[in-house]
Amino acid sequence: MGNGPSRILGIAGIQAIVILSLALCIGSTANATMLIPLLPNFPLLDCNSNGVEDSTDIANGTSADCNLNGIPDECDIADGTAKDCDNDGVPDTCQILAGGSDCNDNDLLDSCEVALGADDCNGNGVPDECDLDCDGNGSPDECDITADPTADCDVDGGLDVCQYSDELGGDPTLDCDGNEQLDSCQIVTDPTLDCDTDGTLDSCETDTDGDGTINDCDPDDDNDGVADGDDSAPLDNTVCRDVDNDSCDDCSSGTDNPANDGTDTDGDGKCDAGDFDDDNDGVFDVVDSHPLDNTQCSD
Repeated sequence: MGNGPSRILGIAGIQAIVILSLALCIGSTANATMLIPLLPNFPLLDCNSNGVEDSTDIANGTSADCNLNGIPDECDIADGTAKDCDNDGVPDTCQILAGGSDCNDNDLLDSCEVALGADDCNGNGVPDECDLDCDGNGSPDECDITADPTADCDVDGGLDVCQYSDELGGDPTLDCDGNEQLDSCQIVTDPTLDCDTDGTLDSCETDTDGDGTINDCDPDDDNDGVADGDDSAPLDNTVCRDVDNDSCDDCSSGTDNPANDGTDTDGDGKCDAGDFDDDNDGVFDVVDSHPLDNTQCSD
């Protein structure tokens, strides 16, 4: 016979019939009820057969009922209604709802899944499929790094390739020279690769004059011989200043050379542009019929 409501009604009916029969024989229901304790005391619902009704077991804490279905957990587990993969007496579903790890939502505790053979290369009790695998190679990053420590040159726990690869969601500027190595690691290995200590490889920064020293560390960016602080155009080697005030830029030749800053017909050290008498014949150019010929000027 089952332990359902039909049984409860059946037992109650039997007790009522017995009491009624005794009343007829004895002549008094009052006297008959005195005999009730002599009747068998049938437990109503006792799935664990401990002689105590299930609801009482649950109420007094003898049995747990984590899913609140009115049936002691041990009975749910015993009859297969609930799974208990780790044999701790608590249904797996209740453990998961309470925060037990089920990373892939397959209703199986991770610890049990690993025990049943799921890959767990790092031994963290979580199936590898749930661990971080930024490069999508099927192996958790942690295990990749354990196998090849150079794959994490900055020892931050993440694969370098995932930090700089645009395809993997990284930042390409972290590997500015495209050599598949984090710039930061290259600089740690050889600090001279970053003369201005700004975290960027010198090879990726501007070197206007191509002298091998980036502008940030070069006192003369255009290599015209004039320091940037004194150069009116520090990135143009044909413009710098006019020390001799002859109206010709001293760097017009590509380097700082006031004596060679433009055409100087008479060779007096002043370029024609700033020389009032280009041919040095004693006649100002403005009134000289031939300002570039010292044998002709006027009549």
